[in-house]
Amino acid sequence: MFNAGEKALNRLNKSKFSTFFNITICFTLSSAMFAGCFESVSFAGNIGGFLIMAVVVAICFYITKHGLGVLEKINVILVPIMIAIIIICESPMLSFKNFLDYSSSIKYAGIFYAIFYVLLNASNSSVLLAHLGGGLTKRQKARVSFCSALVLCLILLLTNSVLLSNAHAFNEDMPLLSLFTGSKRILMQIVILFGCITTLFSLVFTLSRSLGGLIKSEGVRSIITVVTPFAISFVGFGSIVAYFYPISSVLGGALLIDLFLLPFFKQAYKTIHSRRKQAK
Repeated sequence: MFNAGEKALNRLNKSKFSTFFNITICFTLSSAMFAGCFESVSFAGNIGGFLIMAVVVAICFYITKHGLGVLEKINVILVPIMIAIIIICESPMLSFKNFLDYSSSIKYAGIFYAIFYVLLNASNSSVLLAHLGGGLTKRQKARVSFCSALVLCLILLLTNSVLLSNAHAFNEDMPLLSLFTGSKRILMQIVILFGCITTLFSLVFTLSRSLGGLIKSEGVRSIITVVTPFAISFVGFGSIVAYFYPISSVLGGALLIDLFLLPFFKQAYKTIHSRRKQAK
């Protein structure tokens, strides 16, 4: 995605289908992230929660106008804090005693859910990664991709191991949060809040850029980008995940194919065809 960069963005701007898919995915995910923020700020009380959400909405509007610079500064601060809290809270809960204590039907369903989840998040990240990749050299892209994938893989491995050891948590809207009580629950609420915020800000940036070709007025575009998913979020986190995520996952797969796989195969075909001509 880093390497595709400008080509993927140009293809996105020219393809009405990909633009529609991308906007739909962004609206779905940003609505879920707003809903996740609402559920995560309960530790701060009514007034504190209101103030946190007011700040989040204000930053969303700011990002629609000022873009990536703000995102980078926020992520540099919040992401290391999230990683540290996750390791501190989850490591003591890691146990393989009940790791495989669930039915085979759940196992196979989990495989499909994992595929859909990856498609959804990869498609959501693709536009942002394409933008970020434009300012990096090939070596920098390789290093960033490897380090990011490694850290993400280890954190997901730890988190999924904890969840699979406590399969009863899957009945909850936020399974991981349900496993903690007391001060650790508050810490995990902060992690979920930070995770929702950083994801939301990335989505707001992507959605704003995707709507740029359809809505010329920057003010109207900013309002639609922020207010629409904010309003949809009142449907509730659980309902959005249950009903909208599967549809958006399928659209995400179609978006990835159109932006990255089709151009790759076309280029590979041209290269093979050119070499055959030269061989003749």
